[in-house]
Amino acid sequence: MALRTAPPGRAPRRVLAAPSDSELLERCRAADEDAWNLLVARYERLVFTVALRNGASREDAADITQTTFVALIDSLHRLEDESRLASWLMTVARRQAWRVRSTSRRDLPLETAAATTGEDPYELWDTQTAVHDALAMLGGTCRELLLALYFDPEEPSYADIAADMGRSIGGIGPLRGRCLDRLRSVMAQDGR
Repeated sequence: MALRTAPPGRAPRRVLAAPSDSELLERCRAADEDAWNLLVARYERLVFTVALRNGASREDAADITQTTFVALIDSLHRLEDESRLASWLMTVARRQAWRVRSTSRRDLPLETAAATTGEDPYELWDTQTAVHDALAMLGGTCRELLLALYFDPEEPSYADIAADMGRSIGGIGPLRGRCLDRLRSVMAQDGR
């Protein structure tokens, strides 16, 4: 087996390592257009796919992708954990998709919504009522956190929620997990 080398008279091509998300974000903060384009190219397909998998049409997914990157521009100087950029983008895209779906459902008559989604709207209403009842029974910090994460129309970031609750941003995710477990337990006790 022969080892391939560069043709005579030509220097071998150097392979440069791709910049990390942290490096790209830092360059974006300094208004580096090339860094922004690279960041968008790196995550555009992921964001689009998350939107599609959360019920958005292809057209809505394209809008959600654009909205998600606008949110990133707005949050460039507030991002706390740059190593979790992909997770942050997926969360924003997921929330945007949910918002689009809930808005489009509100605009349809109840019978039409049932026909297009294949879901019984009364069952959905019953489920939502059960969740709200369980949240009321849960009370305290968990209720406050879950309402902020899933029901606040302004969709506050983890950083905003952490600041409002007087907690570290790194503690919000684990607390969310524990609170969701408690919510499931309350709902199970109630037979839902």
